[in-house]
Order: sequence, then structure tokens, then C-alpha cells
Amino acid sequence: MNRPTIYVTKMTPSIDIDYLLYGMEEEGIPSETRESTRKELISAAFEQAIKSPLGVGISVDEKKVVLHFKNLPEQEPLFVVTNEPESMMILGQNAARLVKCIPFKLDV
Repeated sequence: MNRPTIYVTKMTPSIDIDYLLYGMEEEGIPSETRESTRKELISAAFEQAIKSPLGVGISVDEKKVVLHFKNLPEQEPLFVVTNEPESMMILGQNAARLVKCIPFKLDV
């Protein structure tokens, strides 16, 4: 059985995603970094959402971070934000809040 986690894909291995992970951890939801077979940022996030036991996937590249949910159309992610520490922290919190079904922080 898969552990209930949010799946995260780094499109470039050297990208620092600590603030993203801190946001999810702060809300009490675990995450796991995984490889993606997709080359495009939105598609990679959707792939992880489909595979995640929690139905939530995130992908990160040098400029953007995408949060996707398994019940949304593939090309319509929930959030797309810049790859900056504060934005990544809030996006991580919102990913966890999606799992917990509580209101989002809208400072993204």
C-alpha cells in the first residue's frame, strides 16, 4: 500500500525545494520527491497528482511551481506561482490544505 503523500517532481535536480517542503510539513502533510516521465511542467504536476495517494502533485522548474489536483483537467492546474521562497512556502501550505479540505492561503 502506498504511503499517503503529496508527490513532488523537480524538473532540474539542483533546484532547492526546501521552502515548498516546509510549507507542507507546517500543515502536517507528508511529501515525497519522485521522478516524472513528462517533460512539460504542467503535465509533470498532473502525472504526480494522478499517482499520489492523496491526489495532489507538484512540479518545480527554475522559474515556476505548479500545483495540480487529480480531478482537474490536465492543462488546468490549480496554482502556478513563481519559484521564490515565500511563494513556494505558501504553495506547499496550499497543497496540504487541499488534502485537508480547508481554505487556501491566497497570498500566492
